[in-house]
Amino acid sequence: MDVLSLALRFTLGNEGGYSDNPADPGGATNHGIIQRNLDKWNGAHPELGFPGHVRDLTQAQAEAIYRSEYWRWDGITAPTVAIKLFDIGVNAGPSTAVKLLQKALNALQGHWLEVDGRLGPMTIATANTQDADALLEAICVAQADYYRAIVERNPSQSVFIKGWLKRAALKPEVPNAMGAE
Repeated sequence: MDVLSLALRFTLGNEGGYSDNPADPGGATNHGIIQRNLDKWNGAHPELGFPGHVRDLTQAQAEAIYRSEYWRWDGITAPTVAIKLFDIGVNAGPSTAVKLLQKALNALQGHWLEVDGRLGPMTIATANTQDADALLEAICVAQADYYRAIVERNPSQSVFIKGWLKRAALKPEVPNAMGAE
């Protein structure tokens, strides 16, 4: 199984099925895809015939969107790190995932990378020189801090904090044959 397939399994396990929590500013979601993103996808790919309402989105259709719009981690050599970043990108946006990676790298390296949300060659090279377990732990810390900051700015989001912190603590596992460290 390739890293993206493992990432999809990990993330879909975290996302679950259809939800329309009134406290969620993203609105209705299914398999982690929000209505706004499905509408954007359908506008760009009407030929695929995806449903108009996210409630009717299949897991296979969500996976197609993830493969096209969310997977950008091929340059990261540690599979566990790539999977974690993909999961964060699905939950908080790909740019936020990159920012959390950059913050984690700065925590390990001494604050020298610009936290700009762009996955450039310096960010990738720096990530690939780190111990995978240490980097994964630093990403988990940055992710938890990110969620706490959301609640600090908007206390109405505290209904999600327990689940968010649980998700932040989750570390993907990969088969040893894939080079897991």
